[in-house]
Amino acid sequence: MARLVSWLFVPGANERFLAKLPSIRPDVAVLDLEDGLDPKELLPARERVADALREVRYPAVRLALRTHPVTTPGFLKDAATLGPALAVLILPKVSSNTEVLEAASVLGDLGLSNVKIVPLIESAEGVRNAFKILSAHPAVEGVALGTEDLAADLGLPFHVNDDPFIEEGRKELLNAARSQLIITATAAGIPWRIDAPALTLGDFALVERAAMKARARGFTGMFAVHPAQVAALARGFLPTPSEIDRARDVLAASDREGARSHQGRMVDEAVLRQARRTLEAVGE
Repeated sequence: MARLVSWLFVPGANERFLAKLPSIRPDVAVLDLEDGLDPKELLPARERVADALREVRYPAVRLALRTHPVTTPGFLKDAATLGPALAVLILPKVSSNTEVLEAASVLGDLGLSNVKIVPLIESAEGVRNAFKILSAHPAVEGVALGTEDLAADLGLPFHVNDDPFIEEGRKELLNAARSQLIITATAAGIPWRIDAPALTLGDFALVERAAMKARARGFTGMFAVHPAQVAALARGFLPTPSEIDRARDVLAASDREGARSHQGRMVDEAVLRQARRTLEAVGE
């Protein structure tokens, strides 16, 4: 399964943005027809999306489309733009498995059954129904979390940087949702687990740390809201040098001696599996 770390939003399929994809090289470029798009721009944006999805122009970058929610009239209008260059369909604000089934049916009718589906979970109902959603159809290959919409749905206080009580409370509940979603996705056999973006646009060290935290929580990738975040995400999702060194040492000792301990810590098959996965992530 392909390792897809950076999922870069391209609002409205901006043409200048698209032209830069070969140099930016995100793992996935998410053409976005939902959040952040001026309603007056929607019609020309759909035309640009249809043009971008008509043929494969960027073979090194997968193209995804985030539509309007399946439950709204905008979804079928967005679906009319789909074409053979589409690799992934991202469905926002999914709260039930019927939305996934409807989207899969539309893809089948368009002859695009090879397109993968990624539900975006952004509500308490979506979190509660996550296993049914992720098990609804074989096309579901990923899941993503929308923390700001989830925070709004949960009625959490507004994000205030200098209030530690508000920040602590928000983080506790949103991280609990992250944990629940990761466990559910793993149980459902979902390989792509995408965290919400870091919204900072200038501090890329902060973006890299956010990616490291997301990887430690079990996510395999993150959304990006700026091209310069792509490189930071790529760094943040790699194992650290100390992880790599320990993985090499554990596997070498096991191969050489059949060791069941290493540096005073027990080594069993679960530890060996983690070591192998660590080295696989860096191509060893």
